[in-house]
Amino acid sequence: MLEHYVFLKYREGTTAAHVASFCERMLALRDSIDQIRRLEIGRDELHDARSWDLVLIMAFDSVDALRAYQAHPQHVEVMRFNDRFVRDVASVDFTRTGSPLVRG
Repeated sequence: MLEHYVFLKYREGTTAAHVASFCERMLALRDSIDQIRRLEIGRDELHDARSWDLVLIMAFDSVDALRAYQAHPQHVEVMRFNDRFVRDVASVDFTRTGSPLVRG
């Protein structure tokens, strides 16, 4: 399973209504893009200096499945809706090979 995490920082002045609409549009993709195995969205609560505003936590069967999702017209449309409001974006992609490491 390929884990795909995307971190977003919005430009100053981006409205809460826009962010909520983006989240709704992203979550709707679960029903229309078969490659998405998991999609969760987390919005930052602490607003620290190093905080990002939002994280997308996604899972795909493979890199090819991720690439197909990224090129899907509905995904492209949602990104076009959001892009002008985004100041910074970062991502982390890794293959989950078993249970997450837990320290006790």
